[in-house]
Amino acid sequence: MQTFKPLAAALLLGLSTLPSSAGSLWSTDGFDMPESVAFDAAGNRLIVSVMEGAPNAADGNGHLALLSTDGKIIDAKWATGMDAPKGLALMNGKVFAADLTSLRVVDAQTGKLLQSLPAEGSVFLNDVTTSGNEIFVSDMMTNIIWRYADGTFEKWLESPELNHPNGLYWDNGRLLVGAWGKGLKNDFTTEAPGSLLAIDPASKAISVVARDIGNIDGIARLNGKLVLNDWINGKVFEIGSDGTPNEIMSEPAGLADISTHDDVLYLPHMLEGRIEAVRLN
Repeated sequence: MQTFKPLAAALLLGLSTLPSSAGSLWSTDGFDMPESVAFDAAGNRLIVSVMEGAPNAADGNGHLALLSTDGKIIDAKWATGMDAPKGLALMNGKVFAADLTSLRVVDAQTGKLLQSLPAEGSVFLNDVTTSGNEIFVSDMMTNIIWRYADGTFEKWLESPELNHPNGLYWDNGRLLVGAWGKGLKNDFTTEAPGSLLAIDPASKAISVVARDIGNIDGIARLNGKLVLNDWINGKVFEIGSDGTPNEIMSEPAGLADISTHDDVLYLPHMLEGRIEAVRLN
């Protein structure tokens, strides 16, 4: 069974020696294992998933928090009743959160937990994205992508080619998948780096966009360009049109599910317990 604590402890030892973000707009701490940030356009605010404990612990401590766009905490425990929520997406006035083996559905106005949709046979639901009328969820441990549509939550694609899928991002009619990599070890490192993949939603054909990048967590677009990050080493990459990764930032290890709004990049520093907003030159 994979265990998170040894890796986290080892990475934390080196945090103070790593560079801070250039162009930092603000940084807000006080979170226990924040994993993802989603911009809520209707409320002009940020929603943060907070695991409050180990990423695989079904302990009931997980919750969602609200931040203003200038980094002030609006509500530290806005939506509760979760275990270890990770990826987030908003659709039709609802927040969808991946939480171990369930997809949590939350009222985006009130924070009330509306539904907990079980993913039978899942192990470690991780990221969430939306096409606008569908929700896609990755299960990192089983090489499965789940899909929620019209009230039904079911397996959508299962393939060893996914190589422990983590980050998801809907991009111009295709589903982008950030693979963690082949040969997952007990400490969450891998024998080989993961690649950025693209899935055609009609045929479910899988293709490689950018090969052998790292242990990919978040995927987003910033100023029109694809960006993604490596959780293990904290690096952020911009992906060129030919699939070449270009390192644009180096952050502390444990940088989780990055996201963007306009020209701002949101960084959940999971191991440090803080959310940071940066603007790149």
